[in-house]
Amino acid sequence: MNFEKSRYDSLVRLFEDWWNKDLDRPIIQVTLENSSGEGGDFFASNYRKVILDAMYDFDLPVSEVPKIIDKAYDCVEYYGDAIPVFYMRPTGILGGFLGQTYGIDHKQGTVWFNKMCPELSQLKDIQLQPDNPLLVRALEITKSVQEYFQGRIAVGLPDFGGVMDIVSSIRDANPLLMELCLEPDDVTDACMNIHEQFKKAYGMFMDVIDENSIPGYTCWATMLSKKPYFVLQNDFSAMISTDMYDEFYLPILQEECRLIPRTIYHLDGPGAVRHLDSILTVPELDGVQWINGAGAPGLDKWPDIYKKIHAAGKLCQVFINGSSELSYIDYIVDLLGTAKGLCFICSGQSHEKDAFDKYLQKYGAWKL
Repeated sequence: MNFEKSRYDSLVRLFEDWWNKDLDRPIIQVTLENSSGEGGDFFASNYRKVILDAMYDFDLPVSEVPKIIDKAYDCVEYYGDAIPVFYMRPTGILGGFLGQTYGIDHKQGTVWFNKMCPELSQLKDIQLQPDNPLLVRALEITKSVQEYFQGRIAVGLPDFGGVMDIVSSIRDANPLLMELCLEPDDVTDACMNIHEQFKKAYGMFMDVIDENSIPGYTCWATMLSKKPYFVLQNDFSAMISTDMYDEFYLPILQEECRLIPRTIYHLDGPGAVRHLDSILTVPELDGVQWINGAGAPGLDKWPDIYKKIHAAGKLCQVFINGSSELSYIDYIVDLLGTAKGLCFICSGQSHEKDAFDKYLQKYGAWKL
């Protein structure tokens, strides 16, 4: 892994200033892949697929997984504020911990979880089982990574997924949409139970992540923090009204933000935008991650989103996929009239380094 441990000394202070809204420049993380992968897209990077396969290969001893992670990161170059990270993927893994069966899509580098509850009533009682094989392996890998890397890699919570997304995945979205109207009390009970299982899983992983063995906490949005942080989400919300969101999920979001020291909300796609006003009312929420979504207008077509997030005093994070999207950084900074409180997680191929270097230097992120 091509990353000097000593870089964390400056990065930890830098990120703490960002979290506290004291940093005058944006966070700009640049990871470039020097293999022959597709590149450009953070989520499609080849090294991420290699790591995912190793995590889910139950024939592979846990002790061997960190070695594969180390080798997979050999093809990655870190610039600006970028860091190597580990967390157990993919989105929605809490469902796997609760017993959902799954299949691995090696080409796309993800895991798909299968519905498991024929009746809504079962979701009220489903419980996290400590002997669940995927949960046991995830906990063991999280411990093993810390022991192997000895402070050279940031470690975070698994990508549990959002509470309502887990309910929808286990139950299936179509019947759940009907049940929101016909059996609202049962849906509330189901959501609150999954929220309780989320809290249990959160506690289990917090028990095995040793803050003295890592340079800081991270998660799937690869920032760094001295306090635990997590990206909360509700992609199911794209299918429901603002009234339903406020009734069924907003109380859970409020509690999640009180539970976890630092939180970012994953606002994904045009269908989720209508809930932004409610999201921004949560005082404990630190920031919002905006993803415009596949096929939607570019990041420069959503000025009201950035203005609302900024006006609410929240941090804002977006992904920059490839050097062709670097101009979005200028757009957002110019729109808001400030670079404070912004984080750009950038990815691309090594041949794009010069283009990324120009932006790192422009915004003072090229030298620590």
